[in-house]
Amino acid sequence: MVKTVTHEVQTTVGAYLKEIPGALGTMDYEVRGNRVVAHSADGTVIINLTYEGERHLGSLDLPMTKVEVVCVGFSDDKADAFLKHYDQQMLRTGGG
Repeated sequence: MVKTVTHEVQTTVGAYLKEIPGALGTMDYEVRGNRVVAHSADGTVIINLTYEGERHLGSLDLPMTKVEVVCVGFSDDKADAFLKHYDQQMLRTGGG
């Protein structure tokens, strides 16, 4: 099964990547440019990051990054559990 979740966060790709280890826990992973590929016994997670530039909000210039998280090979329950944990860990990184 493949499950994909996409959202925007208010951060840069570099700042987001610094928080990835905590969100992936014990999963083995590697960073390939703006893509993270992580493996576990349950399946593979692919995280694609696309910097979208700055969004202007009054006097603020907010960096915006599109995040696509793809779970491959997970059961529905395992994918949902992973995505819940991932979202909780990444919330402090611009709204993950």
